[in-house]
Amino acid sequence: MKIKIIYPILILTLAMSFIITYGISEGKFETYAFAEIFEKSEEAEESEAYDEIKDIDEITARNMEAKLTLKELKYHIERDSLEQETSLEYKNDQYKESTTSRGGFRFNNAMDMVATAYDLSYESCGKYPDDPEYGITASGTKAQPGTVAVDPDVIPLGTKLYIASTDGSPDYGFATALDTGSAIKGYRIDLFMENNQDAMDFGRRQVKVYILD
Repeated sequence: MKIKIIYPILILTLAMSFIITYGISEGKFETYAFAEIFEKSEEAEESEAYDEIKDIDEITARNMEAKLTLKELKYHIERDSLEQETSLEYKNDQYKESTTSRGGFRFNNAMDMVATAYDLSYESCGKYPDDPEYGITASGTKAQPGTVAVDPDVIPLGTKLYIASTDGSPDYGFATALDTGSAIKGYRIDLFMENNQDAMDFGRRQVKVYILD
């Protein structure tokens, strides 16, 4: 009974010994195993390196495309800005020239204002002829036709103006901001007249005030 059991085990042992001996002598077990592992490792590294290079190329391409797009965008913005500036300059040049019944003039600004009128009467200026300041403007000059009172915060004293009517009546015309008034604040202007009747007739009107060059 023991011989029957031992015999197959002996044959199996001999067979395994032969296979192991043959494999070692031929260098196949370790060589095949390590070769396969090394080959797979190389393939993995090459694949990974290829993927990295591909990713870098794609990123580089996108960056180049982005730079090109930004460059084109900057070019278009600068070109449009230049065109707008040129167009604006042309429009301003057209706007700065005006011709009226009293002649042509150039101006650098225009504003809509409420106009009233005053004269040298006591009712208008609150002074009598014997007053040392009678007829004297805030600029120290004598009031005369063409003198107007303004708010210096809106129109500096000494500024040359053209006062145009907006209701079809005759323009007041060329004037100089030389005076001020307690009621003349903001976009209000007071036009000097030669007599009280003219001032009363003028009343209160909307005018266009041109700031001359």
